[in-house]
Amino acid sequence: MNIIKLIKKESLSIIILVLFLISFLYSPFVQAVELDLTTAQNAVGKRFASKFCEAKEEGFSSESSSEFALNNTYLKFVAFPEDKDFVEDLWEFTVEKIRKDCGNYMTNDEENSLRDFFKEEGEIASNRDLYLPN
Repeated sequence: MNIIKLIKKESLSIIILVLFLISFLYSPFVQAVELDLTTAQNAVGKRFASKFCEAKEEGFSSESSSEFALNNTYLKFVAFPEDKDFVEDLWEFTVEKIRKDCGNYMTNDEENSLRDFFKEEGEIASNRDLYLPN
């Protein structure tokens, strides 16, 4: 009988230890994902919006402005996590910045085209290993 209590006590201790380790490791992972989004917003979103608006103010079309922004940002070089929410959150941040800085230069149709362009580039960035040679 004492052996059964001892085994149950050891099992309980092991379960508690495993749960503690999982909670300990889970927290940095969540923080890392949040940090990556913030970094992407600063490094990619702000710069993409800035370069897009710069081109639109010069009179370029949305398509040309998108290409100009792509060629002058890190978007074509970064690798994003394979997480659709990540790209969606980055898009929302970027389009809000564009609306604020140069929304008067962009129609709804142009915004939809830009969204498709950005999503496509985000998909490439999320699967960078498929597009780059080894």
